[in-house]
Amino acid sequence: MEKYLSIPYLLCSMEPDLDDVCFVLGRLSIKNLKFFLESLDSYCDEHNLTIQGFDERKIADMDHLLFAIHRAKESFSNNTNVAKNPGLEILRFASGQRQIDKAFSIGLSAGDNKCIFAIFGDLRNPEPVKSMFIEEFQLRKTTPTPLEEKKPYLMSQFGITKEELAAVGDDKLKDLVMERIALVDGTR
Repeated sequence: MEKYLSIPYLLCSMEPDLDDVCFVLGRLSIKNLKFFLESLDSYCDEHNLTIQGFDERKIADMDHLLFAIHRAKESFSNNTNVAKNPGLEILRFASGQRQIDKAFSIGLSAGDNKCIFAIFGDLRNPEPVKSMFIEEFQLRKTTPTPLEEKKPYLMSQFGITKEELAAVGDDKLKDLVMERIALVDGTR
């Protein structure tokens, strides 16, 4: 059984313990990042949602995001979270960074973005939630970037050297990314 239902640019988790999250993949042009983030915060408040955006080129695959979400939920459950905001805590784990200010490197930026958004809230019926979000922020359809094309972005984001990747093989790039996520907060 597949874990994800894929509809052009809409992805929704089928994991039983993550029923409160869905994903939207798309292209987005951001002229003013601060204004965009303020608009996103207002939208979240208005619809009682938490939404976190990521640079899709720096996300290895859906397992990467799901593992970051799991780690963030675990940190809140254990009262070991660094960020007060769940979206920022997920961003922190997804980026492989302990420090919040460094975690923004995996987020959105001004200009054209190929992005993936994690949407959290009451998602008993996620399709209208995703459709409203896509319309509100004028996301354009796109397809997932193949892992091979993400390689330079992932290596840079997670500090993976050419030598390290050569030692384990290109097919282990995702494993190295997941290792970095697992090690966040490993030492304090």
